[in-house]
Amino acid sequence: MKPPVPLPEHQESSSADSMAAPNGTRFFKREYADAFLGLIRAGDSVFRALDRSLQDGHGISLHEYEVLLFLAAFSQDHSLPMTELRRRTPLSQSRVSRVVSGLEGSGLVQRTTDDADKRAVMVTLTEQGLEKYQSAHGRHLRDLDQHLFSLLSEREINQLAAITAKILAARQNQR
Repeated sequence: MKPPVPLPEHQESSSADSMAAPNGTRFFKREYADAFLGLIRAGDSVFRALDRSLQDGHGISLHEYEVLLFLAAFSQDHSLPMTELRRRTPLSQSRVSRVVSGLEGSGLVQRTTDDADKRAVMVTLTEQGLEKYQSAHGRHLRDLDQHLFSLLSEREINQLAAITAKILAARQNQR
């Protein structure tokens, strides 16, 4: 049996979503703990499988693939400001900078100063970067299907999309 997840001391909770141990420590009920732990563990498991596959097959991480994806598929000229990459990815500004630095060191992207705004840094996909993205893309789609989509029905995929969008929107509003 899984132990319940303790609530922070200052957390107020209704009796409907929590329970108390004999010593007075409050816990989320099992369904809440299962939902939370399941979301975290499933996300981590899928991330690790996708990352490992890209590393083994193409020598890039999932985060590096994601940057290449945004440049290759979501920009007509294969170029985006660093601030736009930061906005689109779930990474911190320093992490995006490190990922872009690694890609630049591998010759997959190039950083330049934006002609219109000398303070802005543009990240541009190189020909080698486009080739790397294209070679990894099919495998990534197959891996997504294997590790996520094939395990769920269409209805479950739609539910998952709605649930995660709701959580992410709430987090975005808190920033």
